[in-house]
Amino acid sequence: MRSLASDLSRASLALAVFLLALAVLRWRPVYAEPPWDVRALPLSAASVLLAITAALLGRERRPRRIAPVALSAVGMAVCLAIVVVVRGPGGLAPEASDQRGPLGALARGPIDVLGADLRSLAPGRRVTLRWDGALRVPRTGTYRLWATGRGDVKVTLDGRLVLAGGGEVLRAGADAFIGRGPHRLLVQLDRVGPGPRLRLGWTQPRSTGDPGGRDEMIPPRMMGPETRPLLWMITDLLAVVLAGLVAALVLVVRWDRPRRPPSPRPVTGGEIGWAVSGHVILALIMSWPLVLDLAGSGVTDRPDGRLNVWILAWDAHALLHAPARLFQAPIFHPLPDALAFSENLILPAILAAPATLLGGPVLGYNLMLLLSAVVSGLGVQMLVRRASGDRLAAFVAGAFFAVGSHRWIRMAHLHAEVTLFLPFALLALDRFWQRRTLGRGLLVGVFLALQALSSIYLGAITALVLAVGIALALVAGLRAREALRLLAGMALAAAVMAPLARPYFRMRSFQGMEWTLGDVATYATTLPSYAASGTRLYGGLTQRHLDPERVQDTLFPGLTVLVLGLAGLATAPPRFRAVALVASAAAVVFSLGPQTPLYRALHEGLVLVRGVRALSRFSLVPVLSLCVLSGFALAGRWRLALTALVLFLVESGNVPIRYAPAPRPSAAARWLAGKQGAVADLPLGARDTEVMLDGVAHFRPLVNGDSGFMPRPYTRAMELLQPPLGEEAARLLRAIGVRHVVTRADPPWPEAARLGEERIAEVPPGDRAEPVEAGRPLPTLWTPDGIVIDTGAPGTLESVAFELDESPWIARPRVEVSVDGRSWTEVPARASLADATLSLLRDPRHGRGAVRFAPAPGRYLRLDPRLPARAGPLEALSGTP
Repeated sequence: MRSLASDLSRASLALAVFLLALAVLRWRPVYAEPPWDVRALPLSAASVLLAITAALLGRERRPRRIAPVALSAVGMAVCLAIVVVVRGPGGLAPEASDQRGPLGALARGPIDVLGADLRSLAPGRRVTLRWDGALRVPRTGTYRLWATGRGDVKVTLDGRLVLAGGGEVLRAGADAFIGRGPHRLLVQLDRVGPGPRLRLGWTQPRSTGDPGGRDEMIPPRMMGPETRPLLWMITDLLAVVLAGLVAALVLVVRWDRPRRPPSPRPVTGGEIGWAVSGHVILALIMSWPLVLDLAGSGVTDRPDGRLNVWILAWDAHALLHAPARLFQAPIFHPLPDALAFSENLILPAILAAPATLLGGPVLGYNLMLLLSAVVSGLGVQMLVRRASGDRLAAFVAGAFFAVGSHRWIRMAHLHAEVTLFLPFALLALDRFWQRRTLGRGLLVGVFLALQALSSIYLGAITALVLAVGIALALVAGLRAREALRLLAGMALAAAVMAPLARPYFRMRSFQGMEWTLGDVATYATTLPSYAASGTRLYGGLTQRHLDPERVQDTLFPGLTVLVLGLAGLATAPPRFRAVALVASAAAVVFSLGPQTPLYRALHEGLVLVRGVRALSRFSLVPVLSLCVLSGFALAGRWRLALTALVLFLVESGNVPIRYAPAPRPSAAARWLAGKQGAVADLPLGARDTEVMLDGVAHFRPLVNGDSGFMPRPYTRAMELLQPPLGEEAARLLRAIGVRHVVTRADPPWPEAARLGEERIAEVPPGDRAEPVEAGRPLPTLWTPDGIVIDTGAPGTLESVAFELDESPWIARPRVEVSVDGRSWTEVPARASLADATLSLLRDPRHGRGAVRFAPAPGRYLRLDPRLPARAGPLEALSGTP
């Protein structure tokens, strides 16, 4: 039965690969039209699932000759390429123009254009594309014409407008009855802004002429100057034959043959030495030219890069001068525990501290980035080496994890890069499985704690993988006494992390900060994202063939590691198979976030889950699994291992890495050094990460700040401290101890210095903002006409308080007073945003605002319905009923 299941799964995989190859050959430059309506994305998913099944059911097979099939496939690909070159691309050539006139024309092809296709023409923000030529319709009937993309499109056929639409997300369609034969097609796309995009297709009619046939992009063979039909027929035939040969390779190659790995020899110091040297060389090559200027260039041209560089700098400074105040970072002043708004990166900061303090934070960041790649690669290498016994295959698997595209597309997110201890935690768990001692159980906890000290996100990812491994070990027969030893390791990790977890729980309690399902949905990923690539090699393909509205990230790891990882399932030890599959499935489900009911249940039931926002980072688990499994596919095949390494480096080397010169502290930042008081660089929110990085020169408290979490008080401060600055702004700044304000416009207060474009002003003495205290709750009725308050008895009314919501502030709200509730008298009133902001700084969850007015006799108040107040009872602050 197992043999039959194995044969069926392998045959099904071959069929899926055949159809997938046909779907890919429909793309440029081949543009084949196979007899079946095949689509690459669903076939890719099916092929992966069938490959997993075939690998798990793999068995010993008779040797078959591979060379004839492989050579035939290569020969057929060459023949197909020759025919494509002789035949030409077909289709129409779009002409581009902007407000200045014609820009030129693109190559002929289908009506399928991206903004990247226009780079050679250097268009401005306003571009027009026109396609004009013949359209040969294969049969008479009702066609469903459709257009997707970005911009405004008009499609005319024989001078008749048949389709029009537009917008940032263009999705337009229309039915048109079209007769068989040639027609004149005119398509125009107008786009103002970056990223013009258009794909024009149709749904052909059935043979009866009714709608509902094949849905496709209009084939280029049906547009433009007519190409000899025989060449298109040969193209289609060769495409079918080539796809068949690729499927035949799946059948004849014994990739799913289980093999017993050689007994591993002890790891020597020399082996570790050449392995580290190899990973260092690969990291330097793949990050080129970063090594030429480690202290002077990096990722500080991006907000996330500047934020992470600043965190390293602050950690190093605080640990050296005031370790107890580490989490009291000088941003978002005067809020406490400001470092807990983001990753703390404590262990990376300690490792990079000598470079950070001596050569600057950019040098520390870059060295930590490269160190993470090298150590991560070594960890995967040791993990694979332990089970496979093959040094070269293990090194290649480590290189896959160390320098793959997943690492270079997130260079500005150091907290996603410092995977130093994740593979070592898995190695420790594997060693525990071999000999289940307390010491080895504690070592698992040590590596988990070290990874969590390096990155909270990666600590959560490591915990997920370890949890899967431990659960599978329990299923496989781990005894209770042995499980307690592992539990001791987890307890040790919790004890190590407890002091650092405390500020995060304090911050959560004080700020009321939890990520809602709506918040995490923005940072979750989608299944199509796993097929999207961020490299130059595959990026254009995935941009064309995936719905941009469904792609949140670029998570495709590369074809080499995907194929080898799937093949490695057949030869990996059962424990590696199980952990790789179950952990990857769990991580993928978690990365999808609220799209799955399982995540929604976890979000509802576990408070720790509500503290994790960027769920897409869990996609690292399948990447790690593929890298490890690839090592088993390459074990004992040194030629294949070297070839795979070269192919993988070519794939990953196509990531568009961009470096920028490291910024130097501004003249204003240097002037501020050594002086007292807090600083505000206005307007808030305009350049917060630049201001933070400048602040390394003085480390004075900053009102400015940046993190994944935006505190409620900061949004109100941004609203208040916009130019022109007035007395209300000054009242808040005085209350929170701000002495100097940096602006790029003339400040309303005395200038202390003018340095280039920057002006430094001193906040003058004067009145300070006062927090709004809670008052006596009053019966409150919320109506469309206003918020009506009953004080209970006639008296003198002067002010009322309310809990703040997120609505825009109203400095002069409408207030009416009444004695009987029927006749109302309007009284002048004001509401201080400075007082409200200070209240939020003291109590971000329940901060209050107040409306104050001249004393007026009455029992009832009716307040402006636009008042930024939470629904509920308002409170009396002063006045006598």
